Amino acid sequence: MSKSTEPLRGDAAYKAAKKEIADRNEAAYARGRRERTARDAARAVSRREEERDANRSLPKQPAR
Repeated sequence: MSKSTEPLRGDAAYKAAKKEIADRNEAAYARGRRERTARDAARAVSRREEERDANRSLPKQPAR
């Protein structure tokens, strides 16, 4: 069968538009997950560095 060059109409146009929206939504969700993962990883590294610095400045226990 050859493809028609006529634009989609009716139910076919609705389904094509719905699929296009669903594809864009999925891409946005995936992008958000990647960005959130990167942001959370950077935040965890920063928090560990801050804790390490805070632990270095703790007073030492006196010797017995």
